[in-house]
Amino acid sequence: MSKAVSYYDWELSFKSKNKPKLNETKEEINSLGISDFKFKNFLKKWKNKNME
Repeated sequence: MSKAVSYYDWELSFKSKNKPKLNETKEEINSLGISDFKFKNFLKKWKNKNME
């Protein structure tokens, strides 16, 4: 006879094993596929290099 699974154990089986880190910030991706922060930095570097 098999052991009965508690509701708590059954519910835990559906939850993800990977917990998100609290300090980790998710960057919002724009329509170009990169974050706005990275895009702005790229434009600043490009402007400094090419518009001197």
